[in-house]
Amino acid sequence: MIENLLIGAGAMKAGTTWLYKQLAGHPLIHFTPEKELHYFSYQEAVGNKLTHAQRQLKLKKALKRQCNEKVLAWYTRYAEPEEINDDWYYSLFQEVQPRVYCADFSNQYSLLDEAGLNKITACAKNIKVIYTLRDPLERLWSHVKFNYKFNGQEELIHSINIKEFRQILNKEWFWKNTEYLANYDRLVRVFGKEYVRLFYLEDFTAFPTGSLWNIEQFLHIRHVDYKHDLLTSKFNQSKELDMPESWQRLAMIRLRPEYEQLYVRGLNHPSWRY
Repeated sequence: MIENLLIGAGAMKAGTTWLYKQLAGHPLIHFTPEKELHYFSYQEAVGNKLTHAQRQLKLKKALKRQCNEKVLAWYTRYAEPEEINDDWYYSLFQEVQPRVYCADFSNQYSLLDEAGLNKITACAKNIKVIYTLRDPLERLWSHVKFNYKFNGQEELIHSINIKEFRQILNKEWFWKNTEYLANYDRLVRVFGKEYVRLFYLEDFTAFPTGSLWNIEQFLHIRHVDYKHDLLTSKFNQSKELDMPESWQRLAMIRLRPEYEQLYVRGLNHPSWRY
């Protein structure tokens, strides 16, 4: 069993990569060579990124990069078993000292049902969960652009019609990322309110140092100085494109209830446009 586990369950396109880049430099937070392990989502068949073939491919890439001996030993443990289980997961953190947080960031974790989340609780004594949010409309548009970019079709975004955009919104896997409140409440029910903390991409941008200080307070770890150039950097950016007004109107019809519920609960960010 892991002593201290930090779960990054941020919404897709809501600043988890920026957060990872900052926290990877903290001596009391340990990230594995693969930032996103996806173990618990794979166990629940939410995504398929941990097949034996895919893990073997990651090992081959590490060999090509001529990684050092310690990293190659980690990739060997990561890639070797055909079937993976909790013991395999523990082995990925076997060299971490007890006082250090083992960090496991995956956007898919916020989409797990309670049974899937409960499997996380069985693997660690102390668990803290960070759930990062972003203005729902801005996040949705960034997610659309990322999806087209991932499929090599970024230049085609503005050529699709409103019917095709509606089809994207209606995809279950896509829309679940927008259901902040349901995802947050599920995390709280499983882990406990004091162990789950919301953070906002808007604060990462406007107050990076203060945001990281708040995370350190949440984790009860000492403050460190972060690299200034990383604090102001942006990662995984999609092409700068304006969302067509007709798409905005359609998206807001779907998003309005989510905005309203977040405002009622006081879980919104003051900069959100709604």
